[in-house]
Amino acid sequence: SLFNGERVPKDNIRVTAYGTLDECNSTLGVACSILSQEARSPSRSNNKIDQLELLLHQLNYIQHRFFDLGAHLATPRVRSDESSVDKTRFQMEASSQLEEWIDDLQASLPPLTTFILPGGHPAAAHLHLARTTARRAERISTALIEEEELDEAAYIFLNRVSDYFFAAARYANHIFDIEDVTWHKLS
Repeated sequence: SLFNGERVPKDNIRVTAYGTLDECNSTLGVACSILSQEARSPSRSNNKIDQLELLLHQLNYIQHRFFDLGAHLATPRVRSDESSVDKTRFQMEASSQLEEWIDDLQASLPPLTTFILPGGHPAAAHLHLARTTARRAERISTALIEEEELDEAAYIFLNRVSDYFFAAARYANHIFDIEDVTWHKLS
């Protein structure tokens, strides 16, 4: 059922949207576990540990915002009481934070000259998986914004978080001195 108590089928678009978001959050959990383990490695330099802790801090923030977004998705804007809608309103500042982090991560990376394939370090590969899962959640949620059932701030966050995951995956590979896997067209 939804947060307003309304019973809906398992294949309801809202349930599918927040279920996909939960799937993305679980993938982030795997990436965070890998990164945490790497940060505890006694052979890591302090600089690498700082970089890993920065990435973990950002990913943890996103995991919490995914719970906020899941509550937002589970609360029909039109059919819920005003108090529930207000409690689950998604804040635009979360998207602004993502934009800042994307810029910071990209500034520390070499510019892209070609497409890259998902891969590299296992944490980076999981961040690429989170990126594609977030894109699926965004596609599913498109219908909700068309029905005015999703706040613009929530939709913008959902759109920008996949770009963040792309930058974070590249940054993870950078931390571990692994080059991005570049795409080569079949001649």
